[in-house]
Amino acid sequence: STELSKTSDSFRFAAAVAQFGMLLGHSKHAGSASMGAVIAQAQGALGDDLKGYRKGFVNLVQRAQKLVLKTSMAD
Repeated sequence: STELSKTSDSFRFAAAVAQFGMLLGHSKHAGSASMGAVIAQAQGALGDDLKGYRKGFVNLVQRAQKLVLKTSMAD
């Protein structure tokens, strides 16, 4: 098996997007995924983000993380 760090930026970014989807869907397959881990992985895989879509995704996850933290503090 190949280590994640040895894969392409595109693969690692897609994996971050998949993790985010699993977190949103409360998937039992999310394992140890967290918003922070998604952000870190996506930031490390921005590559040549000419149109800024990947950076936009990172911003989206950061906003979602803030909402989750805000909601959990209100409970």
